[in-house]
Amino acid sequence: MIDYSVYTPERQERLRYYGLYMAGAAMLGILFYNHFIASALLALTAVPAERYYRALLAARRRRELSAAFKDMLLSLSSSFQTGRHMTEALREAKDNLLLIYPKNAAINRELEQMTRRLSAGGESEREVLFDFARRSCNEDVQNFADVYYTCLTTGGDIVKVVHRTADALVEKIAIRREIEALTAQKQYESKLLTAMPLVILLFLRFSAPDYLDALYGTLAGRLLMTGALAALVASFVWSNRILSMEM
Repeated sequence: MIDYSVYTPERQERLRYYGLYMAGAAMLGILFYNHFIASALLALTAVPAERYYRALLAARRRRELSAAFKDMLLSLSSSFQTGRHMTEALREAKDNLLLIYPKNAAINRELEQMTRRLSAGGESEREVLFDFARRSCNEDVQNFADVYYTCLTTGGDIVKVVHRTADALVEKIAIRREIEALTAQKQYESKLLTAMPLVILLFLRFSAPDYLDALYGTLAGRLLMTGALAALVASFVWSNRILSMEM
């Protein structure tokens, strides 16, 4: 079962992360300190930074699940309109979404598990849906599970509920995409501002290395460079948190 609140990278993903991070950190160590020991120490920060990396991947997977859940609701709505019950509707949704998303996509893996648990496992619809809602960390999935169970127990119009939920989710995704488009320029500007000090420092290193001798060779200079590097990293993380959005 997938827990969407966390993300566990595969071996290849971890190797790629550590390779890229440690190479970049080592270059920053040379650029800011001109010292291989500093480069090695900065490269070791890849271990605590992996937590931040996993959080980014978990957030990205939740966004992908939210977009795919919209297509799942549309498929369920069509199936309910033809008189299908939940198990049959989920089976049809699994076949339909395999045409849109890869087989290893989160939504397809969830549909495979839910249909298997309902048909072969003998679990109830309530258990399967509420388990998915709990693990998804997604308000839309949780609301759908609550409303569906309420309609199931009170005899409500499940077709209309699913259709309205899908329409609301489509509008929500459209609004999120509009906001992402509006903040795309700010994200580009943030990355540009983060890169500018590195470009200036690299330019000075090759064009006028004498200017950097005081920063590389004295304690005060190294403390100053440490403060500059810390401010650069903090501004990058802070800007990403401001501009990132998870709905």
